[in-house]
Amino acid sequence: MIPFLLYWALPIILILGTEYAIKGTLSFEAITAILIYGLLEEIGWRGFLQQQLKPLPELLNVLIVAVLWFIWHLNFDFTSSNLLFLGILILGSWGIGKVANNTHSLLAVAAFHSLNNFFLEMNTLKIILLISLLSIWIIALVIRKNQQNAQKVILS
Repeated sequence: MIPFLLYWALPIILILGTEYAIKGTLSFEAITAILIYGLLEEIGWRGFLQQQLKPLPELLNVLIVAVLWFIWHLNFDFTSSNLLFLGILILGSWGIGKVANNTHSLLAVAAFHSLNNFFLEMNTLKIILLISLLSIWIIALVIRKNQQNAQKVILS
């Protein structure tokens, strides 16, 4: 229940609040589509492909996932903006992969993925929202990691 509240309910509430503050309307369909689309994509990228490539060195795993993700987005022209996007996908594949490995939660992975889908156009309010969500999620990941380490020490 905690991953659902932390990675889905909280972003929906904050994103809807931001949309209302910016546009004066609530576009629940768009937010839901972003979160559901992110989840469906991550079932394939992190839930399946990254796991299948686990035997490979981490860098090769990340590069393969990033290049396939780049092609998935139909970026065939090697323009400077597309090459920048490929770089972002490489960093994203590494970062989201770390979230997947540390949380074992596709909801967490989908939430991080969805941030990219929602924050294509930035403004001050969205930057505050982005920093707030990332801070909350990183704190939650650190707390989870500390709890896992404490349990390992107790079991030792």
